[in-house]
Amino acid sequence: MPAVDRARIARALPRYTLGEQLGAGSFGLVLAGRHLDLDRTVAVKVLVAPSAAERGFRAEARILSRLDHPHIVRIYDCVVQDDLCLLVMEMLGGGTLSQHRLSAAAALAVGAAVADALAHAHAHGVLHRDIKPDNILFTETGQPKLADFGIGKILDDAAGTVSRVVGSPRYMAPEQIAGGTVGPATDLYALGAVLYELVAGRPMFDAALSVPELLRHQREVDPPVPAAVPPAVRDLVLRALAKNPADRPADARTFAQALGAAAASLFGPGWPADSSLVIHLPESAATPATAETGAAPRFTPAPAPTTHPDHAAAAAAPSVPGPGTSTELPPDRAVPPLPAHPGRPPGAAAASRNLFEGTPYAAGRSQARRRAAVAATAALLVVVTVVVVLLARGGDHRTAAPGSPADGAPPGTPAPGAGGPPAPPVLDAIQAWALAPSGGFYVVNRSGNRLLRLALDGTVSAVAGTGVAGSTGDGGPATTARLRGVTDVAVAGDGTVYLADGGNQRIRRIGPDGVITTVAGGGSGVLRDGARGTEVSLGVVPGPIAADPGGDLYLTGAGGVYRLDRAGVTRMVGRTLRPGEVDDPAPEEASVPPVAASIGDVEVRDGRVFVTDYTADRVQVLEPDGTPRTLAGAAPAVPPGGGPADGGDALSLPSGPSALAVDRAGNLYVAESGGNRVRRIDLGGVVTTVAGTGELGSSGDGGPATTARMWSPARVLVDASGVLYIGETGTTIRRVGPDGVITRLHD
Repeated sequence: MPAVDRARIARALPRYTLGEQLGAGSFGLVLAGRHLDLDRTVAVKVLVAPSAAERGFRAEARILSRLDHPHIVRIYDCVVQDDLCLLVMEMLGGGTLSQHRLSAAAALAVGAAVADALAHAHAHGVLHRDIKPDNILFTETGQPKLADFGIGKILDDAAGTVSRVVGSPRYMAPEQIAGGTVGPATDLYALGAVLYELVAGRPMFDAALSVPELLRHQREVDPPVPAAVPPAVRDLVLRALAKNPADRPADARTFAQALGAAAASLFGPGWPADSSLVIHLPESAATPATAETGAAPRFTPAPAPTTHPDHAAAAAAPSVPGPGTSTELPPDRAVPPLPAHPGRPPGAAAASRNLFEGTPYAAGRSQARRRAAVAATAALLVVVTVVVVLLARGGDHRTAAPGSPADGAPPGTPAPGAGGPPAPPVLDAIQAWALAPSGGFYVVNRSGNRLLRLALDGTVSAVAGTGVAGSTGDGGPATTARLRGVTDVAVAGDGTVYLADGGNQRIRRIGPDGVITTVAGGGSGVLRDGARGTEVSLGVVPGPIAADPGGDLYLTGAGGVYRLDRAGVTRMVGRTLRPGEVDDPAPEEASVPPVAASIGDVEVRDGRVFVTDYTADRVQVLEPDGTPRTLAGAAPAVPPGGGPADGGDALSLPSGPSALAVDRAGNLYVAESGGNRVRRIDLGGVVTTVAGTGELGSSGDGGPATTARMWSPARVLVDASGVLYIGETGTTIRRVGPDGVITRLHD
């Protein structure tokens, strides 16, 4: 944003003193302040807008000032002078949701509180349009509040930028991405995405996806079903994430009530107190009526909690990654106002629980204690142009239901098993890939229901799956099996192919004879050291996988990295540990080293295990003796495209290294999607750029790879001869030979 004159702000707010800058976003910044007469600490949001926005800003501020709800950040004052727009808001000192690890009761409490807040806002004709963890703040006593019902829409309209879609990609609803009509259901989708991350312990989609690919997933791909989450909660969250707004909960008030009913069924009628948070809910959401109890008793506020340990460690001011946007709804779309909320007196609180402790779903999670970290990493506010939206093609391309036409089939083509042959294989996207031993690539198509082989001459053939979602086919030809949302593929030295069949929570193996079997998942046991792979439940969707030349498989999930040996037994080789978290492993895991907070990719070579940590923005390596070492990204993160010059130290790599590849010499190749380049890191941590100038584009074929422009490289592979393959947006594949020349293999 333009530079702001603090003296000018001070003149506009004569009854306030101004303090330090608390944060900044795409449209403005936030300063600490104090009202001289009231001795009240405040946060002052400063926005510079065209003068044409002044009238709209005043109207918007009047609407926002009417939002009086215990779970909405309060607006105290609004000042407009020419192009300077100031909002004086309540100051909160408990940090953001993304800074906290919550119990299951607390996660549901936050969801119900935010849904209740949205119901209040929608009743006043206001949409939020940017629900995300960094816009859910806490007071120092642990009361969640929804922030940033901002003014981005006014600024957009004044500037005439009608072609822009504003929001955070990880939480944007399909209709919002497409630039369509938004409504209350748009906010419910975003809240559903936040809740999915809280209860499943991971984002809905791979954090390594480029922004265009992530937006396409939001429009076209159903999120994996979080199997370890109780059905009462799981079904609610997935309904909020329906692609069609009409299939989501009727309104925010209904969603809040349903979350309260689910919490009460799991934790009992006193669940608000067990959450260890300060929650103000109406009777119907706090203690729903049941057949046994009849009408719900009046909600009696439990004692307020003492300061959460994480709150004390959080910054004393709200972070401001960028303002949200709000808009006035037509009167006929507003929902009825909510009843008054009871207060809550001070006192002591119950201790926080692990997720789903004391429920029938606790067994697997309690034995994997402290494993599944909440992956609610704050997403920066992204302004997406319609060019990106056009990448998401029209129509409903979601996972096909059993009996529906296969992927790539023309309209009217019968599905396999429905009286017609399988549709011809069509490469419409690359969700995951691996090198095929005989040359070319194994690739997973758009829906994840089919594994294809892409030859170097561009020929596409089917390897596994019919294109129809399902879980059948073990023991028979892989080409007649049904897959459901494959998330990764790996190839062992003997040509064996492994698939992370995400929607079925299994790892499946395709032998050299073409027969498919399940090697991990599908059982009821807990994934732990020494367990047989086929006897365990993977609990959540399998993470990235890798295979070493000897045939051992490495899989991620349930709080760590596991090796599945050729006898089918799992061995934990590394466990997850969030920065700042107390290291308190289960006794049987005490000797296993912590390797990452959350795992975005994994590769193995010569006994070394490399992982990307998308929470801490770093690359870790487990040496053959089990010693963990940070290879890249330990220094404070720098913007994409920044970082060290060639020959510099990899510890200052840009944030968000995504895909990895390792060559025979042990050199690591990192795709920087945001930086539009690929870099090599040797075992000494020295960085060399091998492809890309850092500028977005698609030029340079036939010349040095370091002078070529790239379009968000999302994946990399290196073959035995040292040839580097780079996957860019869509189905583009480029090759960098040992001579450093870049060519295009597929587009």
